[in-house]
Amino acid sequence: MASSDFLFSDPAPTLAVVIADSVLRENLLDQLRSRGAAVWGADSELAFYRGLAVRKTDLVLVDESLPNGAGTAILSHLQPLGTHGLIALVHPESEAQVRERGVHCCVAKPVHFQRLLYCLAMLWESRCQQNLRSEGWWLDPQGPRLVAPDGRSMLLTTTEQRFLGGLMACYGQTLTKEQLVILLWGKYSDRDYHGVEVLLSRLRRKAQTELGQALPVRAVQAVGLLFSGQVIPSVP
Repeated sequence: MASSDFLFSDPAPTLAVVIADSVLRENLLDQLRSRGAAVWGADSELAFYRGLAVRKTDLVLVDESLPNGAGTAILSHLQPLGTHGLIALVHPESEAQVRERGVHCCVAKPVHFQRLLYCLAMLWESRCQQNLRSEGWWLDPQGPRLVAPDGRSMLLTTTEQRFLGGLMACYGQTLTKEQLVILLWGKYSDRDYHGVEVLLSRLRRKAQTELGQALPVRAVQAVGLLFSGQVIPSVP
């Protein structure tokens, strides 16, 4: 995949390259075009949003160190939307911090093109698989994150992932209160079902805020909980 004759598979992505350095930006645009991607460039936050308003865009490559914090601003704006694959060019020492913002892939500077190409190809393949699964909810273990049918996503803690993973693995079936406590804290824990209710309440608020929709978890009176939404297997 990292060979010099690599071409993006059909359909190829449309990619925005947001880099202030004109030499680097044009060089990347030329190389990506030669690999079959439809690309366009911007040198600032304003230019990017102007272009985004009139161009269909699948992936966004952003230099995190754009002047005046513009790179961080763009990534922070796009990440909660879940509509674009996000790749950041970063200084190695800031990679961990950038990843915490939900960026899908980081490429260290100075840019190694084959490494960038591999990252873009993997991300695009994942996005294509996600689109095939657009009729339901799924868990992306790499986030970890919950992805809604419209493509929006929210990051999960380890406990949230375990909770939703258990419910979604049995979607359409009710997990009892006892089963849920065991799922979260183990058979011999002294925790009770109130902790499950607190976790679910927090997840409901989080889904409403970050996904703009209700979490499809339904309480079955006196029994437990079930995941009532359509569930689709995670991307391999």
